[in-house]
Amino acid sequence: MASSPSEIGLLSRSNMATSVTSTRTVDNVDDMLTEKVTKEITCNPCGKVFRYGIRSPRILPCLHTSCERCLKPKHANFDRDEQGEDEPDVDAGLFSQAKVVCPICRREFAVPEGDLSKLPMNYYAVKLLELIDYFKLERKDKLPCIGCAEPAHWRCIECDENYCQDHSDFHHKSRATCDHRILTFKQILLSPRSLSTMRNQYCTTHSNKPLEIFCKDCNRAICTMCAVTQHKTHHTKEVSEAVAALKAKVDALKPQISMSLYSLKQALTRVKTSMREVNVDSQVASRKVSGMIEICVSAVREKERELTAELETKKRVNSEIINSQKELLEGELTSMQTGREFVERAFVGSEVEVLCLEPQIVAKMDELISGDCPTVSSDVDRLSFTPQGHDNIFKAIEVLGKVGPPKPDRGPRMIVDESGELVLLDNRGNVIRGETRFLLAQLKTNILEEEMRIEEEERKLAAKEERRQAEEAARLKALEPPRTPTPLPPRDFTKPFTFSRCFGKQGMETGMFNGPVGLCHTDKGHLVVCDVHNNRIQVVKTDGSYVLGFGVTGTAVGELNGPNDVCMFGGRNFLVADTYNDRVQLFAPTGRFIRTIGQKARRRAMFMQNIPGSVKKPDAMEGLFDKPFGVTVNSKCQILVSDMGNHRIQVFEKTGEFSRQIGSRGDDPGYFMYPYGIACDTQDNIYVCDLGNHRVQKFNSEGRFIKAFGSKGDNDGQFMQPRSITVDAKTGCIAVVDTGLHRVQVFTSEGKFVNKFGRKGKEDNTFSSPCGITSNFDGEIFVSDFRNHRIHVL
Repeated sequence: MASSPSEIGLLSRSNMATSVTSTRTVDNVDDMLTEKVTKEITCNPCGKVFRYGIRSPRILPCLHTSCERCLKPKHANFDRDEQGEDEPDVDAGLFSQAKVVCPICRREFAVPEGDLSKLPMNYYAVKLLELIDYFKLERKDKLPCIGCAEPAHWRCIECDENYCQDHSDFHHKSRATCDHRILTFKQILLSPRSLSTMRNQYCTTHSNKPLEIFCKDCNRAICTMCAVTQHKTHHTKEVSEAVAALKAKVDALKPQISMSLYSLKQALTRVKTSMREVNVDSQVASRKVSGMIEICVSAVREKERELTAELETKKRVNSEIINSQKELLEGELTSMQTGREFVERAFVGSEVEVLCLEPQIVAKMDELISGDCPTVSSDVDRLSFTPQGHDNIFKAIEVLGKVGPPKPDRGPRMIVDESGELVLLDNRGNVIRGETRFLLAQLKTNILEEEMRIEEEERKLAAKEERRQAEEAARLKALEPPRTPTPLPPRDFTKPFTFSRCFGKQGMETGMFNGPVGLCHTDKGHLVVCDVHNNRIQVVKTDGSYVLGFGVTGTAVGELNGPNDVCMFGGRNFLVADTYNDRVQLFAPTGRFIRTIGQKARRRAMFMQNIPGSVKKPDAMEGLFDKPFGVTVNSKCQILVSDMGNHRIQVFEKTGEFSRQIGSRGDDPGYFMYPYGIACDTQDNIYVCDLGNHRVQKFNSEGRFIKAFGSKGDNDGQFMQPRSITVDAKTGCIAVVDTGLHRVQVFTSEGKFVNKFGRKGKEDNTFSSPCGITSNFDGEIFVSDFRNHRIHVL
């Protein structure tokens, strides 16, 4: 909004002194220019300020502005480096060019008449340069007022003239110009928008005639005199009318431009996502390479230890044989030498004594003469090592792995081709061109076709995976049969609980935990623990000794981010609620990734996000999770997932196909507020820990509400954020982890309170935020003590 004449006059008189003082204290005008003004007067390719002559700012058809020097060929600019930049062009016709390449977008355009000077000038940049020159003269008091010889410090935006203090005041008082805006040069440069209402431009032929007519045939503004004399037969309009028509045309194109901008932003987002995926893929592949090499090195080291042990064994056997032979020979040698020495000494003494020993001497001599030399065994094998199979090892190393692109993405997507045009790449890789609305409609159709193709492929892969799992299960079953449950009587839960043992401590090593949560048991009686802060699953024996572990931190398939619950699927596979990756993952008994549950509908939601106006996150999207915290399987191998953020239970078939959902947000019976733990009994009744409502709800196998028990409080039968639940198969009793009160409560299947155990603490028989619970074949209850990083056995 423009200021009134009185306001502008007061501003002029009050700020004159400070304006003049401030302009004289600033040493450099460039320091006062805003970033936007500097960008407008600077050539983007060369980074130098526009000037008149060879650095005049020219506008190309792509609407990019560049100086003439950057638009000329390199050979044309060669001599310019030796000349002054302000010198006029020499032999301009010598460097005439028919085409020019934009230094910014690299697009090629025709040059009018082969002369760069015919390209339109960026008058906004020229006006800014003129104002900067005026400002520099004004700071030195060398800019004259248009009405006198006094230094000018003010400029009228509408009249485009410079005034001293007196003439600026007079300009305000004049009836014809009282509504004009008069500003200092500093104010103009700090707010370039003030240039938007400049005075009328005048005809070059008739200097006193303003440019009020626009000739469409000549594409230029003319005065009324030129319109009558030189453009009489041309299509002409008033400048205001032509501007209004142009503005209406631009407004009509704005929605399409907005759509194109949206598509380009989406394409840019996908490119950035691809860059992140490249980095993630590189890290994952690097870890896989390191892991594979480590496995190979470990196998070679194991073979080295085996060969060394075999060598030591054979060395020991040969040494024992040789030592026994050595002892035998040394004994015989000692006996013969002793007999010979005795006979020789016998003749040194009395002859009578010698004759008395005649029988002994003769016998000994006969023994020495007739004695056979002991036989030395030659059954000692020489030791050596003969390399075998190393050629195959070298060949195997050559084909050990391959770094390359994954399976190409055949999904439909919007891309920008080499010419900068937005096109659609359909399912078959064909390029489709057209208007943005048409491309978006085709994208929608292609997405539906792609979904159908993916669903068919997933069904085939699921069938193939089931066959492979059946074969692997049969093989594992043949190698190690499952444990037979001990025929013990049902546990009496009315008796007081007794603390049996605990195991585990905080750490990252195997057998250690960093926030244990969800628990379950394998068919061999081993305990499966969700080690949430280490982002892994550990399998341990009931005494805590380590058996197996799998999982690394990440978002790729097979990687985990906050696993909160686990259960057994199909007998021996692990089903993990990968909470903060918003998915459920299935792993083989060895920890190998099999597939993701519920990703089909999630992919549909991702496709929908690429369509303008679509719902990004429908509340009831099938298979789309928001922090799944609990998972279990019923007798029909259906998968039940507590979708905590969406306040519901989702049920999937064993193939991973969505079946139905149970409940929604609320506090009425059958509704949930952040459901956590979930379990099924032998009749497939469903028990859910309704954490936000501080209760447990029971549903039948079809999902119909049966009853609810519990309320907020610290009395028996009341809860403070129940988080996990398990059902005893023999008695049907329900054990609930009351996390907020650091205890475990036991109920009948009808919700009647039976017993409780635990209190807050760090001792062996106390808890600190227990989060998981399960029971084994022997009736023992296992509780994960989250903040104490251990497992309790009751």
